[in-house]
Amino acid sequence: MDRIKNIFDKIGSLIPGYKGYADREGRRNCDKILRDSIVTQLIECEKILYSQMSDALKNKDKLKMSEIEEYRKQTNTLMSKVKFAPYGATSFFSDNQIKEDELFSIYQHDFELADNVKQLFDLSSTGVLIDINAQLKKCFDNLLKRNNYINEFK
Repeated sequence: MDRIKNIFDKIGSLIPGYKGYADREGRRNCDKILRDSIVTQLIECEKILYSQMSDALKNKDKLKMSEIEEYRKQTNTLMSKVKFAPYGATSFFSDNQIKEDELFSIYQHDFELADNVKQLFDLSSTGVLIDINAQLKKCFDNLLKRNNYINEFK
């Protein structure tokens, strides 16, 4: 398998700009893997919220159940937005190529989002709804900043 890759590397070295394109594709894959991991953690958050809704229903606490359901819906929406967020890469022939320092900024946004989602996961287990709500807002804000930054290059 290495032999085939070496042939493609040699061919790619003959095409001006191909190395940068291949690097961007690698970054794009890395970005997708990170976002898939964030989505997986959000799925787990949603499961915890479902469990808390079930407990509230058993206790006939309809107010708490509806509040948890609202946060569960927001978590699900966040999950979809993360899953389908734009990638941190531009097309090969784009006029606006993303540079190294700009990629670093995108990765910083991704890291902050991953950290925010981890905190959301930790908070979802506590059942303190006001903290969950605040953390959800942080996640949405960070994702919006990230997407707005990437959309400047499209």
